[in-house]
Amino acid sequence: MDFITKLKKLMDIGEIVYNIENVEEILRLFCNLVNESKKIQEMVRKKDISMILNLKEEDSFFLTIHDCYAEYGIGKIDFYDFSITSSVEVLFKLFIGELDPIEAFFSELFIISGDFYYLLEFFQVIEAISISQLKTGQKINLVLDSSSLKKLFDIYARGISVLEPIHIPLFFEILTVFTNSNPRAKKMILGEDLTIQMNIRNIGKYFVRVVNGKLGWAVGEISNPNLRFEMGFRTSAEIIFETNPIDAFMKGKLKVEARERDIFKVLILKDLTDLLLEHLNL
Repeated sequence: MDFITKLKKLMDIGEIVYNIENVEEILRLFCNLVNESKKIQEMVRKKDISMILNLKEEDSFFLTIHDCYAEYGIGKIDFYDFSITSSVEVLFKLFIGELDPIEAFFSELFIISGDFYYLLEFFQVIEAISISQLKTGQKINLVLDSSSLKKLFDIYARGISVLEPIHIPLFFEILTVFTNSNPRAKKMILGEDLTIQMNIRNIGKYFVRVVNGKLGWAVGEISNPNLRFEMGFRTSAEIIFETNPIDAFMKGKLKVEARERDIFKVLILKDLTDLLLEHLNL
């Protein structure tokens, strides 16, 4: 019997029965899989993760992965990389692959404290387990894989000098998934009907569409956008990282065309970006 099938046996008429024994069984099965599966062992070979699981049902557990060995226990440990606070139902669905880790994180289904980079390391383990449990012909559908979000962390850690043209689509994809998942971001675009054209000289053209409470993006050019931005690659990098678009405009680095009624919407992408970075603690 595989890992996910065993976990689903802990469900009672479609609902998770909460008690310490069930949570311990989830963690025991998880640790056994990490410690015994050659595929997962290879995946965690260079990972060193210590975490606290704070359940809203008032119990806490710790989980560590060190030197390719996973173990758990009741209570807390003094030194850990991050903590997750959520319900046992969210925890359960996360472990059996019914919750997309990044979508759940962006949707604020759990509260995170500590080093987000190690959180993504843990998400990579969860994703690897889900993939390892797939039957022939099955596919895993992720709104965004953890490796993509880790790349964004790496870029911010190293500075704008490492930003390359290939990172622009990556950033748009991360911002799109965040905006369509996060309650505060969704509220920010609620009721908007907006198209934004972004032309980055010698790099490419991209447009963003906001409609029906959803944000989407694509490569190319859209006719009659509400807003049109034109800039060099260096300026695009500065805006993503640190510069207010108004400052770039005042210095002549950013060309803006906008319909008169939309002039006050020029900061919407920057506001969404700031919210994303706040959520990621960057």
